[in-house]
Amino acid sequence: LHHTQPSSSSKGDGSRCCQEILISCCGYITRTFDLNSDTRNKNNPHIRIVLMMRCCLVAAAAAVLHASVMLSDVCVGFAPPYSSRVSGNNNGVRNVIIAGTASSSPLPSILRMSTDGNNGGSDGQNEAQRLQDKANRYRTEAEKLRLTLGLQKIDELEGEVREFVKKREDGGEGSSKEQRESSDEKLQDLKDRVEDLVRMSIGTEESEVMLSGMPTFASSTRGLPPPNQIDNRPPKLTEAEISNALSLLGTLPLPVKDALAKAAKYPSYESILNEEEFIQNLYLNKNTSTEKMRRLYFDSFSKDLPSPTTTVDDGDLNAGRRGLEQLVQSLENGTRAMELFPRSVREVDEDLLPSEEDADVVFRLLERNFMATERPMKVEGGYIIRGENKRKSATELLDYLDGKVEKLHPEWTERYQLSLVEIYSDSTNELFEDAILISPNKWKPLAPRALGGITTAVALFSSFVYCIDAFGENEVVMQRLKDASEVAAAAGTTYDMYDLTWFNGLLIPLLVTLGAAQGLHEAAHLIVAWSKQVKLTAPTILPAQALPYLSFQNRIKTSPKGYSDLFDIAFVGPISGLSISFLALLVGLQLTTTVDPETAQLLPSLPVGFLTQSTLGGTIVDLVLGGGDGILLNQDAATQVPLHPVAVGGFVGLIIHALDLVPVGSTDGGRMSQAVLGRVWHLTLSGLVYVVMFLSSFTIDSSILLGFLFVYSITQRDMEVPCRNEVDKVELPRAVAALVSWLLAALILVPLR
Repeated sequence: LHHTQPSSSSKGDGSRCCQEILISCCGYITRTFDLNSDTRNKNNPHIRIVLMMRCCLVAAAAAVLHASVMLSDVCVGFAPPYSSRVSGNNNGVRNVIIAGTASSSPLPSILRMSTDGNNGGSDGQNEAQRLQDKANRYRTEAEKLRLTLGLQKIDELEGEVREFVKKREDGGEGSSKEQRESSDEKLQDLKDRVEDLVRMSIGTEESEVMLSGMPTFASSTRGLPPPNQIDNRPPKLTEAEISNALSLLGTLPLPVKDALAKAAKYPSYESILNEEEFIQNLYLNKNTSTEKMRRLYFDSFSKDLPSPTTTVDDGDLNAGRRGLEQLVQSLENGTRAMELFPRSVREVDEDLLPSEEDADVVFRLLERNFMATERPMKVEGGYIIRGENKRKSATELLDYLDGKVEKLHPEWTERYQLSLVEIYSDSTNELFEDAILISPNKWKPLAPRALGGITTAVALFSSFVYCIDAFGENEVVMQRLKDASEVAAAAGTTYDMYDLTWFNGLLIPLLVTLGAAQGLHEAAHLIVAWSKQVKLTAPTILPAQALPYLSFQNRIKTSPKGYSDLFDIAFVGPISGLSISFLALLVGLQLTTTVDPETAQLLPSLPVGFLTQSTLGGTIVDLVLGGGDGILLNQDAATQVPLHPVAVGGFVGLIIHALDLVPVGSTDGGRMSQAVLGRVWHLTLSGLVYVVMFLSSFTIDSSILLGFLFVYSITQRDMEVPCRNEVDKVELPRAVAALVSWLLAALILVPLR
């Protein structure tokens, strides 16, 4: 009811106004029954109850209004000339608008329509406004009920589409080309019905939002907006924007191009004739849902995957032969992907490697977790899948895939494993990239066990000879040993008949010192590896020049979980050995200064030239024995410095364990470098260190470095086996520990002069 300023009117016009109000209420009730008679609402008891309540409320409101007018004589002077206008909306709900004017005659205070702000007029106007708001709420309720029915129908159709898609993916629909085309048309028809129903119910903009949130559907650009709506389509791209887009498009792999083409309503990327038009259409379809893009992207890869129920015929065999030929050709062309991995990973027996079917087991599980840029590619040592991790971390991705594979294919995990690694990129734009490596879960050393046993025996023998040779410059010891030999030869007996206890008392401390440091070194490796569930091979002792031995080499048989585990296994060994050797050197030097004169004549000795091979070790010897003035080490290089056997073992042990910390190849220092820097930068650092050491061996008289480089180039030039997670590097504390240990190794190995 819209009231204007009151005007004069004759008595009795108020009765006609009330009658008009009642007529309008009756019309509203009649339309309510018409709505109830709709066939769509007959079987819905909820709608019928709501509509009947509306009828009762409106009739009651009209009756109260009529009674008030009659009792209060409100019609006196109230004669609104009225006009009724019937309007309709898209929902079929008609509104009757009654306009009138009120006279200036006084009205009862209960219902007077006042414009001067008095209380009586405000109460009447508020009552009319309240009735109008209630009518609006009823109309809104009816509209919500209608939309609810529409959305229920959408849910039913969406469920039908989901069931249809599932049947088609499971092979429930026919496999012939005609049947697939028919099923595609049926699917599209169902989707169109749902999209049309959504747009008719809630409008274009709201429908786009709703459809983009449905898993089965995506926002569609088909259909034009009504003529009375504004065209909100994005403007066309400029030539510069299209040129930039074409440049980027050229760098994408073919499966990604196929997915983008289908998103722009093309059958495939090969069907595109005008790429500029394709870019424009792709821009117009930029609101395509993420779910649809992922499905198109995955379909581009999985379209060539064999079905579990596929039977092999002659055509499939020929196709397999062609695929094998293409594979051989690709291997002949070569890829840099596996150049960063050791020979033990690349040179694996063919019967131990995963097959293409084994690689497809992993590929089918990737979905949205790893955005692959290509199908599994055969490489030396297994298969790789290039792409980008979409999980929060590499560990989360591997845990998810391991769980899926273990659940669906438990026998697969008994032979193979997944690793997220960095590989050389075949692209000229990037140095390296992430990839999933599918490989055996165990590796065997390439060297035969017999060769390792022979090498160990030679190293043990050379170590024993080295320890005896430490007494070679002691004339007293040599003379006593010579006398013992002559006595034994004259008596026709062996050394067993001659007392050598005095010599064993000097030799055994030297052997024990070296053995204790190296034993703790290897024990630390084994304990940490056991705690990390990593298996190691038995150690092989490597011989060396100018040293008793070079190192104990043990290969990793199973992959560590990550670089942190690899770092811990590598770091703990040489640090333990250095600790024991450093302590033995200090104790041995103190014993050297306190030994009795008779024993001092039998001590082994090291030449000054050997002591100056280590800045740290030589400085400690000079500080304890020479007072730190440099007098001891400034003598001739051939001058012998008598030392207690424990001091000799400690000094030699420092050099041995420091060499094991050098960041080259697969030494303990090399493993630490790989864990901190990754394979690519470790290879760079390893090459730089090798060149520096090689050049240094010519500028200084150091047979130790030459011997190390020679043995290293044969036995330890490869990097370590892949960890399960090689994308995440070690934390800052481990990186600092690696830097400190390398500086310590440099102090030990850099010559004093």
